Formats: sequence, structure tokens, C-alpha cells
Amino acid sequence: MASKEGNNDAQLKATLINCNLNANDANDFAEFEETLAKIDSILQGKGPCEDDSKAGGDAKEKINFDNLDVDNVRLKVKENRTVINKKSLDEDNVNQVKEMNQQSFMEQVEKDANDRAEARAKAEYEAELQRSQGNEAFRSQKYEKAILHYDKAILKVKDSAITYCNRALCYIKLQNYKRALKDCQFVLEKLQETHLRAWLYQAHAYKGLKQDDKFEKSVAKAREHNPKQVAYIDKYIKQLEAEV
Repeated sequence: MASKEGNNDAQLKATLINCNLNANDANDFAEFEETLAKIDSILQGKGPCEDDSKAGGDAKEKINFDNLDVDNVRLKVKENRTVINKKSLDEDNVNQVKEMNQQSFMEQVEKDANDRAEARAKAEYEAELQRSQGNEAFRSQKYEKAILHYDKAILKVKDSAITYCNRALCYIKLQNYKRALKDCQFVLEKLQETHLRAWLYQAHAYKGLKQDDKFEKSVAKAREHNPKQVAYIDKYIKQLEAEV
């Protein structure tokens, strides 16, 4: 192989000399041509680089850049990056929404509690004004007027046992015993089972309706739920029987 390349070089030099080039110029041109040939051989995969890589046994698979779909590679990278970023963004958004929802919920709960407390305080104040006017009317024996004030007080605060009992006593004074029973029973069943005045006014209403058995049961319940008030209960019943 070396002998053949040497013959080719000698032949090339002779040709160049015959073309009126001096020996030095011919040698330079021949070396230039040889260099070009080596470069061409390397580019075509036939040069020393290919041989060395094969000899070492570590030849790497060549990439065919002519058939490489650059747009496809770019698209895949872009798609993968988009998926990763989207997942991260979704998780961040979910966490942020959860945090905002929890914070907003707690703020709303606190606001609702404050609003309810404020509304309750206002309602109790207005109910107390109506109840005071009702008490004043009761002392003046204006029972119907007193009932109107107690009605307004109950509209403001619907769970006041005192107001229901005050209204029940007005109905008793007007001998509207059935209506008095409703107020007493509401207190005992819905608000406070042990309420002393509710038991006594219920007993009073049953006495007015001449239902002695229910009268006795109401008195017994009054004593049962209020053992420390037995003296007061006996005094009230004695006064009631004297009036009847």
C-alpha cells in the first residue's frame, strides 16, 4: 500500500515538473493534494480515525445527522418539559388553593361568630326594653298591653324562659288558661325542664281548668326539680287555693 502511494506521489511530481513547475513547487503542491486526499478519506469514513476506533474495540455508533429529525427532538423535549412544569404548577396551585380556602374558611367562621354575637347582643337589648315595658304594664294591671310587649320581646329573643313565663301569668290573670299552658309547656319542654315558675304557673292553669290531677302532678314536679324551694312552693299553692 505504501509502495503504491509512493509511486502515485512520484508520478504526480513528474507531471507537475513537466508542467513547467520547479521541484520545490511541485513538492508543495503534491503534499497539498495528499492532505486533501486524507481529509476526503476521513470525511468518507475510510481514514485512520475509523481504523483506530475499530482497533480499540470501543467504536461508538455513529449518528446519522442527515436523517436526524431536529424538530421532533425539540418537540419531545418541549413536551416533556411542559408535562413536568404543568405537574409542578398544578401541585403548587392545589396547595395554594387549599391554603387560601382554609384561611378564608377560618376568617369566615370568625366573622360569622362575631356577627352572630353582635346580632344576639342587639336582640337581647331590644328584648329587654320590651320586657321592661311589659312588666310596667303588668304592674298597672294592663295585662293585654303587657302581652303585646312580651310578644315583641319574644320576636327578638325566642329562648327567654322569663318572657314566656311573664306572658303566661298575664294569660292566667285574663283567665286564658289554655294559652297560659302553651307558654309553660314550651318552657318546660324546649328551654328548661326545672324552671320553677313554669311548673307553678302550669299548676295554676290546670287549677283554673279544674284539672286537679294535673294540678297535683305539676306541684309534685315543681317540688321534685326544686327541692330547695319547697317553702316558696307551699306558700304559692296556699295563696292559689285561697283565691280559688
